[in-house]
Amino acid sequence: MRTDLAFYIAAFLMDMCAGLIAFSVPLLALDLGASAIELGVIGTSGSVAYTLGCLFTGKLADRHDRKTLMIIASAGIAGVLGLVMVVREVWMLAITTALISSMGALFWPALQAGLAEGHNRAQLVRVLGNFNMVWAIGFMNGPLLGGAFYEIHPRLPFAVGLIATAVIVALLTLIRIRPVHDVSNPELETPDPAHLREIPRFRNIAWMASFTAFFCLSMLTNQFPKLAKELVIAPSILGIMLALPRVVQFLIFMAARHTHRWQFRLYPLLVPQMVAVLGMTVVATQHSPVLLATAFCGVGLLIGSSFSAGQFYSFFHEKKKGEVGALNEMIIGMSNFSAPLVGGILAHTVGLRAPYILCIPVLCIGMVVEYRLARQNQNG
Repeated sequence: MRTDLAFYIAAFLMDMCAGLIAFSVPLLALDLGASAIELGVIGTSGSVAYTLGCLFTGKLADRHDRKTLMIIASAGIAGVLGLVMVVREVWMLAITTALISSMGALFWPALQAGLAEGHNRAQLVRVLGNFNMVWAIGFMNGPLLGGAFYEIHPRLPFAVGLIATAVIVALLTLIRIRPVHDVSNPELETPDPAHLREIPRFRNIAWMASFTAFFCLSMLTNQFPKLAKELVIAPSILGIMLALPRVVQFLIFMAARHTHRWQFRLYPLLVPQMVAVLGMTVVATQHSPVLLATAFCGVGLLIGSSFSAGQFYSFFHEKKKGEVGALNEMIIGMSNFSAPLVGGILAHTVGLRAPYILCIPVLCIGMVVEYRLARQNQNG
């Protein structure tokens, strides 16, 4: 089986598992009596583990067999999900979430570095676009399936996740993977020297946008279930709402795959952030599930654009793909651990809408920083 195809299947299954976990853990925690602060601690524990893990796993992905690293990570996640099946305390959920995330930090840099290896600009955009579409579909299915499964039994989403990760282990262990030889565009293009100089700065701009994007998404994923409970939104409806950002980001990934016009430009990142500001304003003030779901789509727009950019600038003309790719993932982890913790404190002390009000200045500060970085690039 070709490397790209095997890795696409693994990415789909792993992010479907991640979607199931991200959706179901807050609901299970609430059923176990968790407060808003405890929800934040659970989300933060996983994100801290992921962020710290990425500090080390990127170098491992450059030095060791990437398929082996992915097998170890998948087997570890399957084992921990078995433990989640018997968890009865909130603190145990925090520990198991951290363990799963630490294994994810081993899995994703290895997979992305393996996919990005040996491609020119056009090929890289196509391969990463395919990858992003695949994992987005997987994660999109997580909340959709999670809502239905959770209504059948609270532990069923975790059982399905265990099966998915076990399939990944079997796939990567039993199937011989061969490198893909793309002869459709054998010409190794020489990058524009001006673009080579711009890569580090645009990488920082994209990472800043990614931080704001995943800060908002993490706030929705970890804190909105409690607000949804207050608004009497059923788990199945909540699953659809939380899947919508993934639908939008999938469409952005599809569009980014077919054009280069978004590369080395600022507006494809600033405009989605402006839309996200409007979306967070709606979440902070409205009650209608339809309006709230529409606002969630704005976050999906930002996720799709910022993640595509951050990924491209991390891998394009970069020798240490594992290490830089891990830094890209680490930025996402930083936003994911800061949002649940701060959001949990605000929801507990100020009100359930306060976390989404906080997202507005975070987005605005991000846009200011990105604009200043872009201006420095032009002046340089």
